[in-house]
Amino acid sequence: MEELGGVGPRRDAQPPAGANQGRPSGSTPTIFCGMMPGNPAVPENTVAASAQLLKCPHCSAPLSPPSRFARSVVCAFCAATVTLDHSAVSAARFREAHARWSSPATHGFAAWWSIGTGHWAVGALAGRGEASDVYFGLRARWPTERVLVKVLRSERAEDVGALSHEREVLEALQDSTAPGAASLTRRIPEPVAHGLVRGGPYEGRCALVLRHASGFHHTLEAVRARHSRGVDPRASVWMWRRILEVLTFVHASGWVHGAVLPQHLLIQDGEHGVRLVGYAAADRPGRALRRIASGYEPYYPQGRSGVLSPALDVAMSARCIAYALGGDPATGEVPAAVPPPYASLIRSAAAGIDADEGAWALRDRIGSVSAEVFGPPSFHPIEMPAVNAGHG
Repeated sequence: MEELGGVGPRRDAQPPAGANQGRPSGSTPTIFCGMMPGNPAVPENTVAASAQLLKCPHCSAPLSPPSRFARSVVCAFCAATVTLDHSAVSAARFREAHARWSSPATHGFAAWWSIGTGHWAVGALAGRGEASDVYFGLRARWPTERVLVKVLRSERAEDVGALSHEREVLEALQDSTAPGAASLTRRIPEPVAHGLVRGGPYEGRCALVLRHASGFHHTLEAVRARHSRGVDPRASVWMWRRILEVLTFVHASGWVHGAVLPQHLLIQDGEHGVRLVGYAAADRPGRALRRIASGYEPYYPQGRSGVLSPALDVAMSARCIAYALGGDPATGEVPAAVPPPYASLIRSAAAGIDADEGAWALRDRIGSVSAEVFGPPSFHPIEMPAVNAGHG
């Protein structure tokens, strides 16, 4: 079971009664749900369940529908064998066991928020946006999963609509079949749940629960604050290329991000990874920019701030890199320590020159310039302090 700082369940927490009944040591995970004693049709070390059940009773993972003549199906997640036998199932007993298993208290959680149909143990504050707070969290049951909980601080209709729009955009991107979808959707937040918060200090506020990728704790803003003179130019190369890879996928999927800002770029701890978050301003190309983030006006190129286009995202990415290097995002100017060919590329991209060529074309140009001034690619991770994602 994964734990997240102080929000994890007690180590002595036990699964629901009967969840592991009859499970031999070292055997395939098994759970018995209302099996009829002495029923020879149900072999030992299997799970009896209704043919109507679409989730594994052991781990709640979705089951692949069996053929009409199949009597069992193996869960692809936990490898439990689910026997489909109407006569061996008590729906009432299964619902009772499922309710116990779904209760956070069963797994040792003392406090949680309920959002949608799930329960979430909330930990440390991960960041603050113009209208929302973002927290690290866990699904409050076993098996658990790491999440980010984005919750609005107000009930303004404008903010509620923006959060709902962000969820719709993210769901559309997760369903995209654009080239690279299999890998690039992993660099984009995946919605898990949404709805009003029940319980906790944000009772009644709208929230969006997003699956959280391990290792992404720091925004580019936090990285720049830690590296006050700017990051190593060699590290900025892989940062920029990762950003442009995600933008290529977003644009190929028919969207423009519209808010490529330091606060929306998460840098992977000790690796060369970047995730692009904050899709509340995203929309289709040609539409009006939904909003300009207060205090971040220098990142929006003049002449492009009114209409969404892939070129807008590309120019904003260059301004983020200028900022990361200790330079001026408004002009794209960077410190003298940055090699001139690379500095020139940043300035021209920040100004929107050749931005219409697309994100991938710029990614390739960065690679060529980097090889010219820095030599072969090398490993230059960003060093940042560890984050306690729990209650402390």
